[in-house]
Amino acid sequence: MLTKKNPFPILNDFLVAVSFLTILPVSIDVTEKKNALARAMIFFPLVGLGIAGISFGLVHLFEPFLSERLSNLLLVLIPIVLSGGLHTDGLSDFFDGFFQGKNRDDILRVMKDSRIGVWGTLSIIFFVLIKWELLMILPLKGKIFLLAMTLSRWSHVFLSYLQPYARSEGGLGESVAKKVGAREIIGASIFTLLAAFLLGWKGLCEFLGIFLFVLWMGHFCQKKIGGITGDTIGATGEMSEIISYILFLVITKLSPVF
Repeated sequence: MLTKKNPFPILNDFLVAVSFLTILPVSIDVTEKKNALARAMIFFPLVGLGIAGISFGLVHLFEPFLSERLSNLLLVLIPIVLSGGLHTDGLSDFFDGFFQGKNRDDILRVMKDSRIGVWGTLSIIFFVLIKWELLMILPLKGKIFLLAMTLSRWSHVFLSYLQPYARSEGGLGESVAKKVGAREIIGASIFTLLAAFLLGWKGLCEFLGIFLFVLWMGHFCQKKIGGITGDTIGATGEMSEIISYILFLVITKLSPVF
């Protein structure tokens, strides 16, 4: 939906983030398109937390009428629906491209293909099943779910800050790759660190773990395709969520007293 120029630019940045990351209908100002999405990334972790909060709230509301397995499955599926499958699509394209492509040009070509391949299909199935199983066994499930979704969207910001766009032609990733500035990365990181305190020092370990993973992912993409695309950003977010769950299980196992 289009509307007249918003007198509060910071509010418009938030609405752009909501519009991009969710299927929620919001009115945004599009009179100044340049770097609008990159500026909006300061709010990506907040929107991620919001998606997690809505998802957890809905599941908690109906939990008395559902089995534990179905409740946890819905906790996996509702965020995908609320996000319009955006990051899941990026995940499947990423796996198709990097597992089928033989070189840089081949990887980029496969990722741009709108058709889904075997590796893309398997990645979606595996990731849904892995998330489902992890949520079945996680301690403090509510808190780690909220933090993992926040870290997932923060990873989009950090990766966009680190790496340039990989393609010579335009694409969704071009609007954010290397266009995220100090304002966005600092603001997004401060909010994410505040969210990490939901889990105390373990939350800080979670943040550090995702920080290191995104550094590695940026290096990997730079080496393979010369930068990032929208698909690699989405895939990084999906992988960051799962890594957050696994890392929390490891930390809890090594330090059972919370």
